[in-house]
Amino acid sequence: MSRRLRSASRAAALLALAFACSGSPAVAVAAAVEVPLYEVKVSLAGTTEADRKAGFAEALRQLAVRASGRGEAASSAVIAAADPAQYVQRYSTSADRVLTVGFERRSTQRLLQQAGLPFWPAERPLTRVEAPGADLQAAQLAAHRRGLPIEWGGPGEARAPTDPARALLVGTPGAGGYEWSFAHAGQTARASGPLAAGIDLAADTLASRYAPPATRSESGFVLRVSGIADLGDYAGVLDYLGSLSFVRDVAVEALEGEVLRLRITARGDRELLGRIAALDGRLRAPAKDDGGVTEADLHYAP
Repeated sequence: MSRRLRSASRAAALLALAFACSGSPAVAVAAAVEVPLYEVKVSLAGTTEADRKAGFAEALRQLAVRASGRGEAASSAVIAAADPAQYVQRYSTSADRVLTVGFERRSTQRLLQQAGLPFWPAERPLTRVEAPGADLQAAQLAAHRRGLPIEWGGPGEARAPTDPARALLVGTPGAGGYEWSFAHAGQTARASGPLAAGIDLAADTLASRYAPPATRSESGFVLRVSGIADLGDYAGVLDYLGSLSFVRDVAVEALEGEVLRLRITARGDRELLGRIAALDGRLRAPAKDDGGVTEADLHYAP
């Protein structure tokens, strides 16, 4: 789904005059992993039209799970009642009967909203998995279904995820499977069971943080960003915010010193934006002055 960046022409002209052009804006390397939400691959039972329709339905169910972060989204009555073909933008079938389905973003997002599902933004932490004896391919398949980016870690390697864009899932083998421990952003969660239970633990915990109830619908809020020293910073903030998967619109309201005031429309609120921005690091919590007061919600640090 395309996102619009807009500002009044007069405001843009004034801002351009206010800054001395100092070259192109700095570009930071994104730390989070961007998950492809609207392209799904499923296996076909056969080559008939009925098989393809069944494949479309399964792909839509998988998309609902991946985009919402909720495993139960696959059994949503609204998703089950929908005609998947109405949301398909493109598809192809490989020689080994793998159906690749590309869904149209805008209409699919409306369907997920109608189903009352939250939205887990495509920008997601990378989860390191350490589970001796586990099947790597099985882990990757389970993680793919849940929309969980993972990497495999071995014993003796660095374990603590100090990067805010990373998470750690550790499985300790036991008689009944594994004892799972998941850690991210200062929070921990535990579960017991097979490999799938560990993947579900990680996905459920992350979704509770990054796909809160506020993402069930669009909302508007004001965002104040400090650190706007020149035209490059101004353009960089707009480009970055406009690239985020859950941001629908960014409108410039004012520039007050080095603080840019924006009107944001998004599937979520200001708190979620701060959490997603922390994965990347270009927008950070601002430093407070001696009185413990700040004039900004986030600080731009390209």
